Amino acid sequence: MKQRYRFAAATTCGAITAFSLPPWGLWPIAIIGLGIFLKLLDSSSWKIRLATAWFFWVGFYVIGLVWMIDLTFPGWILATPIEALIMALPFLLLPNFGILKRVGFPAALIVGESIRWVIPFGGVPMSNLALGQVDAPWVSVVKISGPLLLIGMLGLAASAFEAILVRRFVSASMFLITILATMTIASLAPTSTVDSLIQAGVVQAGGELGTRAVSSNQANVFDRHVSALEKNKIPMDLVVWSESSAISDGPLENSVHLSQLATIATARNTTIIANFSERDGSYFKNVSVVVAPKAGLLDRYEKTHLVPFGEYIPFRKVLDRFTDLSMVPRDALPGQKPGVMDSPFGPIGNAISFEIYFPEQTRRAINNGARIITNPTLASSYTNSAVPSQSLASARLRAIETSRWVLQASTTGFSAIIDPDGKVIEKTKLKNQQVLSSPVELRSGKTWAVSLGKANITWFSILLLVLVGCFFRLQSLKSPVRH
Repeated sequence: MKQRYRFAAATTCGAITAFSLPPWGLWPIAIIGLGIFLKLLDSSSWKIRLATAWFFWVGFYVIGLVWMIDLTFPGWILATPIEALIMALPFLLLPNFGILKRVGFPAALIVGESIRWVIPFGGVPMSNLALGQVDAPWVSVVKISGPLLLIGMLGLAASAFEAILVRRFVSASMFLITILATMTIASLAPTSTVDSLIQAGVVQAGGELGTRAVSSNQANVFDRHVSALEKNKIPMDLVVWSESSAISDGPLENSVHLSQLATIATARNTTIIANFSERDGSYFKNVSVVVAPKAGLLDRYEKTHLVPFGEYIPFRKVLDRFTDLSMVPRDALPGQKPGVMDSPFGPIGNAISFEIYFPEQTRRAINNGARIITNPTLASSYTNSAVPSQSLASARLRAIETSRWVLQASTTGFSAIIDPDGKVIEKTKLKNQQVLSSPVELRSGKTWAVSLGKANITWFSILLLVLVGCFFRLQSLKSPVRH
């Protein structure tokens, strides 16, 4: 195959695979795209294999990261080849043909994703492969080892598809049996137990898409939350407001909005989880609070995973010489403690916006006793449903892997109430002012994903990838003839 055709085919397969991601959600198409990509990796030249992998992921991220244009067009142009290179590098260790290539393929996907979830800038796990598999029949495996194992299942399915393409039916059967066995283990894996039942709700303030905090009246956002809640007379024990639903020019403990929240909480006899943009000198903090009836402020949590180029500008002093940074006029200060807050119902897990993409965020919350997960988010900066859909998919994955209910409250995106099986019980439309309410369970107990985390599957995949590569090289030295 001429190399330009190989690279063009790889790029096309990558772009096709991206349509498995939300908002499209065509999860089976990822099996086809990745399976053909695996076949395209047949080459004795490591340079060609690396280039093929890089072109595939460029095609994937050109589509998968297109939402970045709403934040920064240059950022989209820069991030696409960098993210593609991170994902492409593990494929250098794959053999160039045969069963070992298929065995190592899922490991290469896992290693690539595990790297981009931590670098650069603490990781940007948006548009990851697991999001496109939230409706796949094997999604329950996240209870075993989180979304990385779900990506591994996708890799096994792609390996089976490629084996069928080249008429290696025994190999295909082996991969399919492995998938079924893992799904069976997931059905038997420990989950949580129900402690009590409460009536909970989420408030969506509503408004137009494509608005930024720096150019909007944040006080009006607070008023829209109040207005939405006033229109809903259903008694609720717990209500979650969206990200940046309140503001404070200094310590939020002294703010007018906190005083109003305390009054509302007492009048309605409901505990409110709201989110403040708290000014701290020339910086700000993204803070969630628990406000209880009569007691007022009970606890606060400061966001730890900040959005690069959204909540802070890396290398601000350097970049300020070359580009306009007025859309992010001040940087956020990261918090230090786990995302869990005390409440009248016991510990409540809190993942603010972007943090819902990080499995370790909710894992730490559950390990600190959280009985339910709340996710105040924004999504108003984006002009379409891509990021709101990905945030919802992430919340569903966090629900399954922690075996907890998740309450997601967005300003203009999708707000939702999600059960521990990842099923969306209630969901708003984009831009609507709306309140959702449902009975939800407070739960205790841990899944294997919570107890073990992602380190085990990451190191196992690295080891498997290295062993497959080394074994193939040794076999090649013994017998240069390809069978």
